[in-house]
This record gives sequence, structure tokens and C-alpha cells, in this order.
Amino acid sequence: MNDDLIIKYLLKEAGPEEEAEVNEWISASPENKREFSRFELIWNSSKKLEEKSAVDPEAAWASFKTRVSKPAGGQTPARKLTQRYSWLSVAAVLFIVAGAWFFYSVFSNGYESIEAGKLVRKEVFPDGSEVTLNRNTLISYRKNFKGETRSVKLENGEAFFHVSPDKSKPFVIEADDVTVTVLGTSFNVKHINKTTEVIVETGIVRVSMNQQAIELRAGEKVLIRGTDTSLHKEANTDQLYNYYRSKLFVADNTPLWRVVEILNEAYDSNIIIGNDQIKDLPLNVTFKDEPLDKILNVITQTFKISAVKEDGKIILR
Repeated sequence: MNDDLIIKYLLKEAGPEEEAEVNEWISASPENKREFSRFELIWNSSKKLEEKSAVDPEAAWASFKTRVSKPAGGQTPARKLTQRYSWLSVAAVLFIVAGAWFFYSVFSNGYESIEAGKLVRKEVFPDGSEVTLNRNTLISYRKNFKGETRSVKLENGEAFFHVSPDKSKPFVIEADDVTVTVLGTSFNVKHINKTTEVIVETGIVRVSMNQQAIELRAGEKVLIRGTDTSLHKEANTDQLYNYYRSKLFVADNTPLWRVVEILNEAYDSNIIIGNDQIKDLPLNVTFKDEPLDKILNVITQTFKISAVKEDGKIILR
């Protein structure tokens, strides 16, 4: 597969035929899926790094063009860069440089990385602790857990940790400004778009941020948005966060808006509640790895509402 075409695909600049070609290639073999996942990981990581970079990409590209279009000695180049490839070249150069920067920064500091592309992934750490990564999740950890703590970084996504007890060496997870510290317990951490959620299943977890700290016990959670300046724990009222591990969507008197929120995450869908009067309707049902259309059919029949598809959205009324 041509790298330029994959970049166009990731930029959402590919035409229908090109998209179909990439999708067919991804589906052709597990090796292709893994290669695309690695490509996508670097691409997503480069976008994150772009926010932190002090480099002016336009200035860097202008300098690059000057150097390649004007050889030493001032001779006229035999061939100039064409407009047809300019945007793609910029994307490719920034992509490769940012990706190399990301992996250098990870590995040169003694970190291993684990990433999940389009599939849920389960791994075991050197200490025997287990982690299950939801799709599109990236974590990194110190090789062999060297140091005084078992240090893990949740770069982006969602993961469930089952930590092996070790009082002499706490298990520490960092997600931007939020730090989760445990000795031996099981819990779920989600870190997406500068929002972090921690839900505890067993044991006790210490969550800290900006010199504040709270302890969470089984059945409790904390939700921290990017603008929050304080920590507030609350009861966890549903088991929907478990869907990517259990393949079950368990709604137990769960409001419709919460079910829709999880369905959008699980199916990459865009379901919208178009009527405020139905958003808090309680749903009591369990779905086991069912197709989205079947789930929506049950919901609409239960509440006597409709699901209308418009412009890539599914509107519940």
C-alpha cells in the first residue's frame, strides 16, 4: 500500500475509490491491520505533539523547499516541487518527523509502549499486573518497572487495570495532570480530550491533581474535565464502562442519554437525542455484542420513539 494514499486517508482527503482501496487493503490480512494501526498510532501521536511543539511548521517547510529547490552553487534545479504534491509532502514530512520524535522520546527515556488500534488488546506487565486496552488507546511504561514506582503513562484512550499487590512499589498511572496511585486493586481509567475518569472495582485508589488528593473505594468514581480545579468523588451508578471487556451493555434503570453516550463510543456512531423529554427515560435491558441497528430497534420499541438517519447522524425523537 502506498504511504501517500494512507496519509490522504488519515487526512480525510481521499476520494471514495481511494477510501475503498485502503479499507479493502486493511481487511485483507491481520498483517495489514497491524501495519495500519502502527501508522495510525504515529499519526495520532504526531497530532498530539503538534499542540506542544514550538516549531513553526510553515516556516520549517519554507526552509525545506528553499534547500531542496536551490542546490549548492546556485544552479537552477532540474525539477521543481509541484503544487500537486505540496500539501501531501508537508503532511508526510511533519508526520514522519513528529512520529520519530514521539518514539524517540518514549524509547530513549527507557519506556515501552502498548497500543490498541481497531481492536481491544490485553497485556501483562513485568510484575504480573494485567491491563485491557480499549480501541485506539496508547500507554507507555518504564521498562521492567525500574525505579521506586511501577510507572505507567496513559497517553490517550481507556484501560482497565488489575494490579498485583506490592506495598514496597506503588503502581502509578499518569494522565496529563492527573495521577492515580494504587498498591493492589482493579479499576478503569479513561483519558480522552483532556477529560479523565477513574472508576474503582476493587480495593482503594488514590487520585491526585494540583496538590489535591482523594481516595476512591469500590463502586466510586471521579470525573475530571480539563477546566476542573478540584476533585469530587461520586458513586458509580452503572456498569456500562465495562462494555469493551465484557461485550455486554448492561442498562439497569439507566437514563437514555448515558446509554447513547456509550453506544457512540462503542460503535463510532453519532446518535443524538433530538427530544429533551426522552433523554432521562430509564432503560432496563442487557445487550450482548449486538449490532447497533438491533440495539436501536429495541430502544425505539421500548420507548415508542423513532430513530431517523440524517447526514451521518442518528436522531432519536
